Amino acid sequence: MFVASRSMLRSIIVAAVLVLALAPNGTAQSLAPAPEAPPAPAVDTFVERALARAPSLAARRERIQAAQSAIRAADALPDPMIELEYQAFNFPRYTIGSDPGSMIGASIRQGLLSRGRRTARRSVAAVEATQRAAEQRVMAADVATEVRVQYARLYVIDRERDTLTDAAELVRMLESTVTARYATGGADQASVLRVQLEQTRIGQRVADLVAERTAVQAAVNRLTNDPPDTPIGRITGLPPAALPGEAASIVAQTARSAPAVALRQTEVDLASRQVDAARQELKPSWSVGGGAFWQGGLDRMVKFSVGVELPFRKERKQLPLIAAAESERRAAQFELANTAIDVRAQATGLLAQYQNAIDQIERYQHALLPQNSAALDATRASYLGGRGDFVSVLDEFRRWIDLRTELAGREADRFSAQARLAALLGSPSQ
Repeated sequence: MFVASRSMLRSIIVAAVLVLALAPNGTAQSLAPAPEAPPAPAVDTFVERALARAPSLAARRERIQAAQSAIRAADALPDPMIELEYQAFNFPRYTIGSDPGSMIGASIRQGLLSRGRRTARRSVAAVEATQRAAEQRVMAADVATEVRVQYARLYVIDRERDTLTDAAELVRMLESTVTARYATGGADQASVLRVQLEQTRIGQRVADLVAERTAVQAAVNRLTNDPPDTPIGRITGLPPAALPGEAASIVAQTARSAPAVALRQTEVDLASRQVDAARQELKPSWSVGGGAFWQGGLDRMVKFSVGVELPFRKERKQLPLIAAAESERRAAQFELANTAIDVRAQATGLLAQYQNAIDQIERYQHALLPQNSAALDATRASYLGGRGDFVSVLDEFRRWIDLRTELAGREADRFSAQARLAALLGSPSQ
């Protein structure tokens, strides 16, 4: 009966492990490098496309056009009233031509608007159009910022995918290290199984990244009004982002130039114009009229008239409306102050995020990554020399993946913070 030696048995196990690791299963397929996709256009290309094609912005532009068209009608006079009149003395006898009080004719009456009323109504309509434009700028800033944030998310996903592709190569190197030691009796079977587990975990993370990228890509395509499955190439890097000035000046500037603050200011202006318009309604309304009547034969009669509104109900009707308009103006002023405070707080927080991201990126590039690479090489060499354990190698390997993924996240944080600051400064397209 054939009895295999211990060394032969170990060789058989190593061969079996390698066959399992290299078998064409789901794990091996997931570790295969992704096909090299063409690089994606710069983020500004997506921003310009979104600002030009987003249906939400198109709807805002139409509302601006509607408000501007309404300005022309704001101070228009009311339509004139025409009256047909028949007067007959000793009715039902027909006495036109025989009695000077009997006649037939028509008259017309035109209501008038004072100059103050017309000016106030034009001002209200003009500020409403300005408010629509301010709303459009707020939405444009939101759309541009969202495009940049989603673009940064795609960058993180693509960088992590690149890291995992490199990690797959590194895990193969670890596999060769373990199998070499296992063949000589310097490692146990658990170490080989741990390597296989790491391969499976990498495949799992790659699959999650593919699903996440599909979702983020659909979000970008929604903003640019493209089909959800329109491919977006690989994001190889984020553009450099620098702050336009000192932190203190940026915070002060956002309180003045943020689109949300400008929108609140138009609300204050509109409320002020509505107060003026309500006060103008206290003044009496006038009307003029005229008519021509036929009295029979060649006799004609013409009349002219001037009418004035009796202000019996002005105080009961108009004064409460003025008080309501003044309350609306005060509320708009408080909301403007609150928005300015909120914008300054946002700017302060974003500046802190931006500076922290800058500092952390430098820490990753000049300390964490070099230290981790050196630690990984040292633990692997120690393990090969029989002085270390494989768990320490795996710990450094996992840290190697995490640190590179975290660096991409920090770069995305920097870019996103700068994009949000640009939106607060009123420059979403930059």
